[in-house]
Amino acid sequence: MNKLVKTSVLLSTAVILGSAVAPLAANAATYKTINWQETSDLGTMDPSKVTASVDFDALQATGEGLYRYSQDSKPELALAESVQKSDDGLTYTFKLRPDLKWANGEPITAQDFVYGWQRTNDPKTASQYAYLFSGIKGADDIQSGKDKDLNDLGVKAVDDTTLEVTLDKPMPQLESILTMAPFYPQNQKFVEKVGSKYGTASKYTLASGPYVQKGWTGSNNKYSLVKNDNYWDAKTVKTPKVSIQTIKDQNTGYNLYKSGKIDFTNLSPDQVRASKKNKAYKVIPQATTFYLELNEKKVAALKNVKIRQALSYAIDRKTMSDKILTGTATPATTLTPANLAKDPNTGKDFAKSAAVKGAISYDKAKAKKLFAEGLKEEGKKKLNLQVLTDDTDGAKRTAQFLQSQLQNLSGLKVSIKTVPFKQRLALSEDKNFDVVISAWGADYAEPSTFLDLFTSESTFNNGSWSNADYDNAVKAASTTDVTDENKRYDDYKTAEQAIEKDAGVVPLYYRSLATLSRPSVKKVVTNPVGAQFDWKWAYKK
Repeated sequence: MNKLVKTSVLLSTAVILGSAVAPLAANAATYKTINWQETSDLGTMDPSKVTASVDFDALQATGEGLYRYSQDSKPELALAESVQKSDDGLTYTFKLRPDLKWANGEPITAQDFVYGWQRTNDPKTASQYAYLFSGIKGADDIQSGKDKDLNDLGVKAVDDTTLEVTLDKPMPQLESILTMAPFYPQNQKFVEKVGSKYGTASKYTLASGPYVQKGWTGSNNKYSLVKNDNYWDAKTVKTPKVSIQTIKDQNTGYNLYKSGKIDFTNLSPDQVRASKKNKAYKVIPQATTFYLELNEKKVAALKNVKIRQALSYAIDRKTMSDKILTGTATPATTLTPANLAKDPNTGKDFAKSAAVKGAISYDKAKAKKLFAEGLKEEGKKKLNLQVLTDDTDGAKRTAQFLQSQLQNLSGLKVSIKTVPFKQRLALSEDKNFDVVISAWGADYAEPSTFLDLFTSESTFNNGSWSNADYDNAVKAASTTDVTDENKRYDDYKTAEQAIEKDAGVVPLYYRSLATLSRPSVKKVVTNPVGAQFDWKWAYKK
């Protein structure tokens, strides 16, 4: 990726599952185990290598950085107790809380942050989220291999409890991204002892946060989060144990919820219709867009803009949202999801102000015309495409619907390849697909968290789409216009409209989660940006 700076954060509102109650004493004997469902298998517990939302959830439970999102979704100091900023905004000096400890009792020091940040930026680690460090002194050069000295990264342990962070340029979004797992401290002694196994199973992890992970072998679908008594704010953590299991089949999850064996489950469209009057029914908003990536490197015909546009116009997003993904989807009209950020130039939702009218819509006749023209330009009479997708119920339904829609294009044959979540990620990253159903959830509340993904050199640009106007606009937002919010959002609008018109990706829908959440479970905080679930404050009476 071109390691672009994330340039501001508009704080989102968190959703707290359960009603507000008076503060309670953190007596673990008073509270019961919370039984939770995730729909994808855990992939890694290495904070330098995390990419998937399910991994971010687990790491947020077991880890913590200088900041953590509060219950109302605002970055607040966590392992740091204070921060001083220089007048030019380029130097931050953090003072860590006294007597911080890892779960094994060893002290957490400023050097643990230095080591963790250097490890994430080291090209040998191959961290996909290292790009978030862009703007911190030396990060870009280290990641590119231009600078081989990790000590040139702008992070320094002044002493055991004082951390100095130096920037190349202002980063208005810094507090927000410092909540994320790649910015957590890492214990060098522990990491080097377990070596390549670090983060691959519970016994190869070391917690700095509210919980300690137990029972994950690296391949099973169950694990537990047990209260970490060495956590600095352990008195706030009421729940002795959160038991988490992967349940991909929504009927299984629904039945387990109904029988009282789990406290939270995602719902299928039929289950939504049956549950809307249930007091446990909750729709959790997410700043997440699902989209198709089209592999121009593997399938030469997908370099043709008419063919890409035809695929987009062939999809009836409203029917897909209303009938196939009931209660969990809103038709997308942009890549950047609705309700993520407000455009300061218009005062409107950025997704509304940046949408190109009709660019992302259903037009069967136009799709057929463009597809025929595209095939002719490519010297082809037919095209075979395979859609890669996860093995979850929702993903399967989406793929089947897309197959039926796209095969309305004369000369197009579509097959489906269904694989486990981790395999889909690996195949996507290896660019080993024709078309893949992908999704991105916002890391923070600004368009750049989506628009940075598809620059020509982005490691997340698995379809290898390239557009000079798009690249230039995203670059301007992170450099010349970084401190001017109005100009920056003009740049974002230019980029957003470029990818819409050129069908660089094919946005499908903005996701929400339709769920049943047991009313006895209180204060599970869900954020539309960053790691979704936070159990720090949660409890079950």
